[in-house]
Amino acid sequence: MKSRESQTAAWPERIDRIHEIGCSDWLTTAWATMLIRQGIVPEEHAPDVARVLLEMVEAPGTTWREGHFYKRQPWLNERLGKEVAGNLIIGRTVPPGEQVMLVRWRLMKSMCLLLDMEAALLATGAEHAGTIMPGYTHTRHAAPTTFGHYLLSALDAVDRSAETLEQGYRLMSLNELGCGALSGTSLPVDRDLVSEYLGMEGLIENANDAVSYTDGFLVVVCGLTNITNIVSRMALDLSYWSGVEFHFLEMGTHGTSWLMPQKATNPNSLEMIRLYAGQMIGALTGVAVAGLREPHGDTHAMLHLEDATLQALDLADLSLPIVTREMRELKVDRERMMAVIRESYIASTELANQLVRQYGLDYRTAHEIIRDFVLASREAGIPATQARAEMLEEAAEEKTGKKLGMTDERLRELLDPEHFVAVTDSKGGVGPQEMARMIADRQDRLQAARDRHLARIEKLEQAQARMVAELEAAGAPSEGE
Repeated sequence: MKSRESQTAAWPERIDRIHEIGCSDWLTTAWATMLIRQGIVPEEHAPDVARVLLEMVEAPGTTWREGHFYKRQPWLNERLGKEVAGNLIIGRTVPPGEQVMLVRWRLMKSMCLLLDMEAALLATGAEHAGTIMPGYTHTRHAAPTTFGHYLLSALDAVDRSAETLEQGYRLMSLNELGCGALSGTSLPVDRDLVSEYLGMEGLIENANDAVSYTDGFLVVVCGLTNITNIVSRMALDLSYWSGVEFHFLEMGTHGTSWLMPQKATNPNSLEMIRLYAGQMIGALTGVAVAGLREPHGDTHAMLHLEDATLQALDLADLSLPIVTREMRELKVDRERMMAVIRESYIASTELANQLVRQYGLDYRTAHEIIRDFVLASREAGIPATQARAEMLEEAAEEKTGKKLGMTDERLRELLDPEHFVAVTDSKGGVGPQEMARMIADRQDRLQAARDRHLARIEKLEQAQARMVAELEAAGAPSEGE
């Protein structure tokens, strides 16, 4: 694994190259190629149709909208005559497939950004697997943790939503062509062949389901919403931890204040992540209501599911690179993180565990003893590094009627954050061996996700190449011509 560098840098350009044909022209070409293969385009017209379609493939419209079929029809009529060109859309619908293809295209590129962000989180997490810091619950010191463990917690949450996006990709790569806008068609169309030409993952089989399709759009935006939700929480933590009160971190990129010249370290980019996460909720609402309380069939609302979905993809494309950049440029003050907790009683949970293991106390009794001991130590101004066993003995004797026999040296060891991290080795915990295992596992999972995404790109390239090859064969002069 390349530590913090993108392994997917060339993929978005490759994805764009696949789509140079334009979504609408690709759909039209795939459908017409199938019509030729099925003999629905008469044999005498097939070579001319194939050659004109190849011309369209080689000189596509600059955007999918400029290549929209309604604008292509006059172009096709001019080259083939209306009697022939007028049948190239026979048996199919026009708009729904175009927005599905457009969203799939954009989603593929956003997934590249997501893979890069996950790689940056993982690399920084691995680098700081042993960087001890205070862990927080309810915004208060709770137990020692490591910065790497914290970053892996965000990575794992993002990765679960990445699975949702992969499901969303599959749902946005389903073919609806040939549904006849409701009931199918009497023509001998081969819908599965069209799916292959388009590199689709499958078919929306039921004809009415195909033309009333909404769920794929919503799954995509739900996945994006959850990802930006997670990173917005992390962004808030990083904003605080890079402030002067904490000074745990130094962020690589900063904003500044227009008025106050000393404020050269405003975490503007992190604030923008939180803003985009909020705006994502609007996109989620938009795509959900587009199909809400509509008839379960072909309606005008079905043509606008892309609107909010593309907005969500725009917001993801703004958010994800910020996290990637900040992870790559982040500086961590290990000494400061440790200094904040070295003298605190933050590792008291391990002391309680030891009272259960070595002295046979139940955990609730051990909890009460240590609570009283910690409160008394704090009141006396005694840091954990100078903890006194006699004060623990007093608390134990008061609760149980007997002393424990613990030494100052052992007590201070059990209260040491480094000791806590070293021994906390339950599955998913902060211990060094468990962190090493989790990091290796996440590296394998990330590489598998990269491999799956590369396979999607290759599938589209191969699908398009097959379609073009079959058109070339259909347009080639026959013997004797």
